[in-house]
Amino acid sequence: MSLTPVVAHSVQLFVLIKGHLAEGSVMDCKGASEACRIAEEKVRLGRAIGAAALTRTVVDPDHDDGGEPITLAIFGRVPSGLADQLPF
Repeated sequence: MSLTPVVAHSVQLFVLIKGHLAEGSVMDCKGASEACRIAEEKVRLGRAIGAAALTRTVVDPDHDDGGEPITLAIFGRVPSGLADQLPF
């Protein structure tokens, strides 16, 4: 049986822990625009020091099988590698 790939969108939050940038929670989103809106909002409201809106093609959600995440947008402070992944 062939699986149909699904495009998943999410937001990765970043927080400061003892002065160091660390990954916070991940939030699933319904689409790319929602992921960008939520990421920007979390930083603007001070809920996170940084946030990244991400997209990823998932082939088998039960086994987390899929491609690498693609960074759609970043807000605030995020690890330097995320800015390098922006598709433009």
